[in-house]
Amino acid sequence: MRNFIREDIAFLKPYEAHVVEGNIKMDANENPFPWPSGMQEELFSANIAFNRYPDGQAQELRDAISAYNGVRPEEILVGNGSDELIQIILHTFGGRNRTLMIHPPTFSMYAAAAAITGTSVLEVPLLNGISLDLPKMLSFSAAKDSLDVKVKNTDIIIVCNPNNPTGSLFPKTEILQIVQNTQALVVVDEAYAEFSGETMVDLINQYPNLLIMRTFSKAFGMAALRLGYVVGNSALITDLNRVRQPFNVNSFSQQAGVTALKYASAYQEQVEIIKKETQMLYNELNKIPGVNVLPTRANFLLFQPDAPDLWAEKLSARGFTVRNLGSLPGLGKSLRMSSGTPEENQAFLKAVKDIASEL
Repeated sequence: MRNFIREDIAFLKPYEAHVVEGNIKMDANENPFPWPSGMQEELFSANIAFNRYPDGQAQELRDAISAYNGVRPEEILVGNGSDELIQIILHTFGGRNRTLMIHPPTFSMYAAAAAITGTSVLEVPLLNGISLDLPKMLSFSAAKDSLDVKVKNTDIIIVCNPNNPTGSLFPKTEILQIVQNTQALVVVDEAYAEFSGETMVDLINQYPNLLIMRTFSKAFGMAALRLGYVVGNSALITDLNRVRQPFNVNSFSQQAGVTALKYASAYQEQVEIIKKETQMLYNELNKIPGVNVLPTRANFLLFQPDAPDLWAEKLSARGFTVRNLGSLPGLGKSLRMSSGTPEENQAFLKAVKDIASEL
């Protein structure tokens, strides 16, 4: 039988999220709290015509997002989660004979979307796994006349800030150096901006090569509904809309986004609790001999016990699912865990201390 798949994507493996029934999920960087009081009731009482196609322009949602971010509705594009937005960006600005620069270790979907869209990938690993290699990124992205094909074709740069999976927050001044000194499009993925408290959204009209990605999956606790958005100058958004599918975000998710933003202050209270809990987890894990923990500005921690694979197994056996990241560039074998509720975090720490005493 003929093999119909494109050769350049045959190496990709289908993404599979492993769910262990009954375990506490600490592997996906989700908000562990339920929606704020009254939000679900308000959403479920909304008048949604499920027999009709959704608003293809997502006007009401873009209006709400514009008020939340202090930008204009025409500077916003909404998508079916960040994964779709990444693909839209690469379909629009990437493709054959174009190159995406990323800084591993970082979010795996950047490279996956590059493969799907036929975009070449140039990797500039983080220094010690936590800091941008700014000189190398600048030299690669600014060297338009280089004889090195990989260098002269840098068309898109994605900076994840705070970075997943390390939690590192890169200085805004460093990202601005890249934006100011490259002809490439710079995309800053701010999925965890509500936790870091820092954003570059206010700079989109100052720099015509800057795009910002945001999501409702993390701080807003809407991972199940798949909703995110891109903010950029209106010319870039117009280009992205050339590629976006006509009805890419369903009516329920659009209404959920509008409703969630009405409860932004209640969500901020949850964010503050999560930040305190994450710092507490960092402090406590640092006290355990043989465990290295990276500082974070997100809602998760990257930690490195002496035997990560064994630790992941033992944590799962005790009812906790964490993300086994394997071996990361500049860091080696690592685990990642997201902050749970205060009760879940205390139970997790007890399990960690029990495991440490056994090994």
